[in-house]
Amino acid sequence: MLSLIICSRTPKISEELEKNIADTIGCEYELVVIDNSLNKYSIFSAYNEGVKRSIGDILCFMHEDILYKTINWGQQVEQICENKDIGVVGVIGSYVLIKDYGYWDMMAPFVTGYVPLANKTNWKGENNCNFYNGDMASDDVVAVDGMWFCMSKKMFTEVSFDEKMYKGFHFYDMDICMQSLMAGYTNKIIRDIEIWHYCYPQYNYQYVQAMKLFFQKWNAHLPIFRGEAIGMNDKEYGRLYNSTLWYCRLLDQYTFYRHDIENSLSYKLGNLIAEPYRKIVRAFKKRK
Repeated sequence: MLSLIICSRTPKISEELEKNIADTIGCEYELVVIDNSLNKYSIFSAYNEGVKRSIGDILCFMHEDILYKTINWGQQVEQICENKDIGVVGVIGSYVLIKDYGYWDMMAPFVTGYVPLANKTNWKGENNCNFYNGDMASDDVVAVDGMWFCMSKKMFTEVSFDEKMYKGFHFYDMDICMQSLMAGYTNKIIRDIEIWHYCYPQYNYQYVQAMKLFFQKWNAHLPIFRGEAIGMNDKEYGRLYNSTLWYCRLLDQYTFYRHDIENSLSYKLGNLIAEPYRKIVRAFKKRK
């Protein structure tokens, strides 16, 4: 049985998603919706709470802004999770995790799998984003994306979402994948489950804070490779590392600089003074 664990911004998930799950999953399941409408939980504490409430032997952690396109996808999950060596299973994953920080696809640059990004106003998927790298055929990965991933409930006697170190909504996926590897499991991607995802990446101050905590925790184990990326030679890795490092540092400096400005008294006071003038400008534009 699958327990589908969702940290929701509302007391209940949408009827569209609920129906989509029922129409596509193809196996016995339960919905475990953690109501985070009052922002009571971090993603770490919400998922730990979901684990406690669940009764299924396979746990599926998922965002609420996705739709499943593959019929009987739950049966595929049950089949792959029969292997006791399997840790975290996702649909997008990376063969390598480098030793310094940045965006998801920079610190874990060999992203594989296929997930269409749905359009803002509908689910037709015009803005598709194909992450698949055809030169790499292995399903073994270091980490999977947190949009959707599954784990055996038995694993949670050895691992848990680290709510003591992290407080927000970032790096729960990377961290649980590293825990899985350190416990001796193999992380996998499933290539033939299609999921449509509407998302807008938020690389903000909280993201950078979580990123620094992640690398502080796992730095001694990095870089780490799995699957096809094991064959990458030192020269290729060095070029990859150096090409991303500058941009990662820029992200760090910009994010903290912007956060300092926006939280300063001068900035807040300026916003307060400027607001009446903004209203006049908006009203004028509407008349035009």
